[in-house]
Amino acid sequence: PPQLGGCRFEPGCEPYEKAINGERTLDGSRGSWELPLIPHNGGVEPDWTWAAATDGVAQREAVERVSANHEAIVKFACRGAGKKGVPPVMAPLSDPNAVPSEVVQSAVDACLRMVLQALLEGVESQNDPMTTLATTIVKEGGADFAMGVIDSLAYLRDRVGVPRDMKLPAARQL
Repeated sequence: PPQLGGCRFEPGCEPYEKAINGERTLDGSRGSWELPLIPHNGGVEPDWTWAAATDGVAQREAVERVSANHEAIVKFACRGAGKKGVPPVMAPLSDPNAVPSEVVQSAVDACLRMVLQALLEGVESQNDPMTTLATTIVKEGGADFAMGVIDSLAYLRDRVGVPRDMKLPAARQL
């Protein structure tokens, strides 16, 4: 989301908002961030082709940026399963006082490491290990715990800042 004030919605913008937020493509056929990624997000926004020569370059950048600050990023992600900050803030995606959940931290860490491995080796290489990890999370932690892990990973996904955290091609790959 933009980090500036005074923004407001225009009539008829909902399909574009959903595409940018990863909910649906403009034609409504799938999530706009589902693999394989559609070039230019289906025409909604440019891909910054000048910033990454190939998907592999973007994937390595995403891995490097997350690896460089992995511990803090995991803790940040766990805000998704934590508590809202006090005092409350107006911006739904920006709560500097949110308290991360320590309960889900190790599971979020394991999932994030697996995502980074998939970026380096290919998504298919992590299908079986991710299925095993997801099954273990649900079996040993229960449905509420698993939902906390999902909420944490979604929290991180929705808050990757471009270009603050990484370039757009790398953020889309992550």
